[in-house]
Amino acid sequence: METATPIQQSERNIIVDIIRGFALTGVLIANFTSYNYQQIPTGVLDSISSPLDKTLIDFNTIFFEWKFMTLFSILFGYGFGLILTSLEKKNINPNAFFLRRMFWLFVIGFIHTSFWWADVLHLYAMGGVLLLLFRKLSTRNILVCSFVFMFILAPAVSFVTRNNADFFTDQNISVLYEQYKHGNLFNVFRENWTFYYHAFIAFDFDVHDVIEALGRFLFGYYLLRIGLFDSVESKKKLFKRVVLVTAPIVIIYLISRWMVVEGKLDTSAYYWEPLKKLGIICTSCCYASILVIAFIAFGQNRFFKSLQALGKMTLTNYLMVSAFLIILLYGFGFGKLGELPMHIIWMYAAAWLAFETIFSTWWLSKFRYGPVEWIWRQLTYQKRIQLRK
Repeated sequence: METATPIQQSERNIIVDIIRGFALTGVLIANFTSYNYQQIPTGVLDSISSPLDKTLIDFNTIFFEWKFMTLFSILFGYGFGLILTSLEKKNINPNAFFLRRMFWLFVIGFIHTSFWWADVLHLYAMGGVLLLLFRKLSTRNILVCSFVFMFILAPAVSFVTRNNADFFTDQNISVLYEQYKHGNLFNVFRENWTFYYHAFIAFDFDVHDVIEALGRFLFGYYLLRIGLFDSVESKKKLFKRVVLVTAPIVIIYLISRWMVVEGKLDTSAYYWEPLKKLGIICTSCCYASILVIAFIAFGQNRFFKSLQALGKMTLTNYLMVSAFLIILLYGFGFGKLGELPMHIIWMYAAAWLAFETIFSTWWLSKFRYGPVEWIWRQLTYQKRIQLRK
């Protein structure tokens, strides 16, 4: 029996890395935005926000929020399928291997959550473990389960917990803000875990988020099963069809989302959540399909090579965003939380994206994996893996 070895760079699917890099770009903008307005009291936020700043926040809500994270989640499930396929070809039981991989991802997420309560890595780890239960299902049943988790079970959890008191109040955000702004490292850790417990565990939001993430993972696994991203150059008509099918739903979703932001539409009724989730996943698929069509048309130019470099180092780059924002915003860093208007934050985001693109391209010219990816691989494979090319 062969031993498990990492997937070689030559075996990676170029378009999947490009889409992953594209998803990371959207997540970066969304995180720069949410690191600020989600943990600043309303009075402070209003005092530093011009109409332009409020427009940028609304623009993020309509076009970025959850769309790119959903795409990221789908690709996580696709990656699970790739690993599973690789292990099965070598006649290796994937259970112990994947459990170990998810355990270390959970540890990384746990550490990240200590700095920022909105980490998703630990949720991915919990949902990723559950993926193993579905690996022997037929391709059709994987798709059915995906839809059940996304559009039935997750909304059902929301419906059951609909009367729970909202923890995301201005009063609670003010407590979080004070610790971020003036607290030391220990204060930040303590407040993050206190906030996380009350906001997610006590109100069952973790259950909802894991179920929903699992649905997205299964959808990505389904896409792997049908070989959607294999030889994409021959599937231009298919991706155009995806755009044509999803575009009307996307337009309706974006208009309704804008109306919600403007206070012109009430979506509190229980039937709105599955419709909203449908709009989000259709938007994600539409974005990705347009990107694939552009790749087919223009080939692997400098733009797509930059996205590919970002996509090969998603974990490193995701955590680097947090590291930069923590140093910039928190009190034990430069303490700029609540002082920078959103248009300045977006300028920082553009500069940081440029830096990560240059850094990723340079790093991968000399090394096989991103630094955090390399550490994660070694912990998973339980052996030293060569980093330098």
